[in-house]
Amino acid sequence: MKSEKAFAAEGMASVGHPFWSWAMGRSEPARVLRFAAIGGLSTLIYATGALILSDQHSFGMPAVIASVVAYCTAAVFSYWGHRLVTFMSDGAIGFEAARFACATAVGFLLSVGLATVLTDIAGLPPSVPVILACIMVPILNFIILRRFVFVGAAR
Repeated sequence: MKSEKAFAAEGMASVGHPFWSWAMGRSEPARVLRFAAIGGLSTLIYATGALILSDQHSFGMPAVIASVVAYCTAAVFSYWGHRLVTFMSDGAIGFEAARFACATAVGFLLSVGLATVLTDIAGLPPSVPVILACIMVPILNFIILRRFVFVGAAR
């Protein structure tokens, strides 16, 4: 039986365009591009889901509950996207999923910590911790996912 990685490689190999051959390759720049694409789609899933589920739109949930549901949905997509596309890992799902949850929590805590320290304590405008989180969290997540979560990925 073929692994997930073999199916993904066969599917992209048939595209034939030089860009896709490069983008699905093993180079770090290609991996970073895939990481950004999956992250962007995850963000879109979160934002769209939170807005659609909120009480101002069709499902009428309170904003916090809508945000949590949308965040969890985006996290599931993010896990599978990074596992299959970004890192092309064939490691143990339970092992990687637990570590992915920890990595997600680290990014979340960093964002909250920046907001607390820079806005609540230092009195800076809210845009400062948001901008810093938008820069720092993806970089930290890439490193953690690469070195700690998807260790079964081909290098």
